[in-house]
Amino acid sequence: MRSKIFLAILLLTPLLVLLISTLSFQSGYSPKYTKNNGVFFTEYFDATKLSLIQDSENLKFEDGKWLFATYASKNAELEEALYLMRQLNVALNRDINKLKRVVFSQDGETLENKLIDYPRTQVIIDSEGKLFEQLLEASDEEFFLEQKIFIIDPYGRAVMFFPISLDPKLILKDLKVLI
Repeated sequence: MRSKIFLAILLLTPLLVLLISTLSFQSGYSPKYTKNNGVFFTEYFDATKLSLIQDSENLKFEDGKWLFATYASKNAELEEALYLMRQLNVALNRDINKLKRVVFSQDGETLENKLIDYPRTQVIIDSEGKLFEQLLEASDEEFFLEQKIFIIDPYGRAVMFFPISLDPKLILKDLKVLI
């Protein structure tokens, strides 16, 4: 009898811990300070529903790759963001193929000259400006004051962003944990 009670407690303890942690997280209780160097969006948003155009058709997330992206808002800092994205992608070593480098823009023609030095970077057109609005809603008004690099998971949910002024080693550390 005693061993059956002990066995029941032993088996139910992990389930109880999982249940309590799930309920506390769903109710809004979560750690205030994280060890992430990037900033999580206040609310995840689905990029698949934003009418983004890639190669004359809507953007699809079928290849299982993360999008390592920036939004072309400031031309001066865009070059720096593209360079940083390429260097971080190379620094990932064996995980290099898990990321796809992307530049979102409302007008893709102006980017042709800048992407000559960045061959594996794709341009995705945000013709209706829905992504621009969603980035502002999910972060804050200061999002576009400095060029940012952000991560979109393989399911199309925007997860986290990094200012380009952040130390690249800290960004790389977060990328290795995410992907």
